[in-house]
Amino acid sequence: MTSVPTDNQDGVTRPAWGFVVLGLANIVVGEWKPGSIAAALANYAFMGFGMFWLGLRVRTGYRRRRPYWTRESWVRYLRLAAMPVAAVAVVLFMSTDSGMRLMGSPQSTTRGVWIVILMALLILGGVGLPIAVDWMERGAASEQFTRTRWFQRRRPSAVAS
Repeated sequence: MTSVPTDNQDGVTRPAWGFVVLGLANIVVGEWKPGSIAAALANYAFMGFGMFWLGLRVRTGYRRRRPYWTRESWVRYLRLAAMPVAAVAVVLFMSTDSGMRLMGSPQSTTRGVWIVILMALLILGGVGLPIAVDWMERGAASEQFTRTRWFQRRRPSAVAS
């Protein structure tokens, strides 16, 4: 018997029912008693469980891959996981007063373009990080992370003289 966690033997994905139930409770209590302590507790329970669940998935994937992955695999994976985090960080910065000044005046074309860019970044951040965590958690643990065509550094081509 090995001390490294292994894949599900049945290959069945177990849904996170707790996340769904707490999400629905958050919506129902927030609509039923907005601004109450119950609504705040439901919101904190939902967000706390979501962070705990995501952290648990990261830890499980890390423990499965730790004995097998090389340094290069970890660097490639961290580059992948950093992209959605950076996208959300840009959206959060642009939501501040400093960022709003960069967007141009209200009703301008510049602001409209920024809105489209920020929505794309928010979607990338909100969907990309769970997908990156899912990639680490599933699959054969011994396979290296090799999404090189996306993350391979481009070397400048030699100029022919």
